[in-house]
Amino acid sequence: MTEMEKLFSSKECMDKLSNGIDPISDEVLPKDTVLNNVELLRHFFYVSDILRQVIENGGSVAKRAQSRSYLPPFKLPIEQHSQIEITTTPVMIKHFTDRINSQIDEKTMRKLKVTAITGWLVSNGFLCEEIINEKKRKKPTEEGEKLGIYSENREGYFGNYLAILYKESAQKQIVDNLEQIIMISNGE
Repeated sequence: MTEMEKLFSSKECMDKLSNGIDPISDEVLPKDTVLNNVELLRHFFYVSDILRQVIENGGSVAKRAQSRSYLPPFKLPIEQHSQIEITTTPVMIKHFTDRINSQIDEKTMRKLKVTAITGWLVSNGFLCEEIINEKKRKKPTEEGEKLGIYSENREGYFGNYLAILYKESAQKQIVDNLEQIIMISNGE
């Protein structure tokens, strides 16, 4: 296993732990396990983000000094869509977007943003936006729930929050419509 493969594997493990999923069995961890302790979850999220930064830097710990805004917009040939990992374990949209972005060389183009996907989901009636505690939040609509998008209360770094999770069927829908999502993201 190469160093980059180890980094990807470690990040995936931290992502699963930070979402309350056993990285070995891919089963949801019991609520009363120490691995669901709020303080540990904060550390899992933190370590996952550090690993993401190291991966983005090609395995280097040092940060890149250059801005990414000069790079061309995200694009992914249709032939590569089948290489995007779709799992039976529900995932948060951030982690699914990371899987999509893992298909490109981030040194040569901008990454696809989470907001491009959620914006497409809102415009197609799978998510809706509502104001909660003076902040705009997204939640699944009835159509979204039929597609495989659901919400779950979780405890995180800043207290309780509503996590939006995407089942396998929702992940497939996103990949099937990725060309349209990319076009919208790039302002076409």
